[in-house]
Amino acid sequence: MSSTTKAKAVKHTLFVKFKDDVTKEQIEKIINDFTNLVNQVEPLKSLHWGTNLGIHDLNFGYTHAFETTFDDLEGLQEYLDSPIVNKFAEGFLPTMSQQFVMDYELF
Repeated sequence: MSSTTKAKAVKHTLFVKFKDDVTKEQIEKIINDFTNLVNQVEPLKSLHWGTNLGIHDLNFGYTHAFETTFDDLEGLQEYLDSPIVNKFAEGFLPTMSQQFVMDYELF
């Protein structure tokens, strides 16, 4: 890949292990609120989520994945700085026992 190759998109992927006392209803509300961010935060182009299929024993207890897509790094930063996203995070972060985030460009 040459240094002039432009990324096609930027991904921000979050893997979550919820706390044991978080209910199924709380998780469903979080997922609903998270997916609604696509309609509220301009640089967020898409959000996909799923649960661990349990095929491999390499998930370290993470149960959910949330993948967001942006046109570029500036869009990701605008999303991370958004008051709407920060308000959502205030309710989401306390429900997690662990999280792992990876940001990467697609070529």
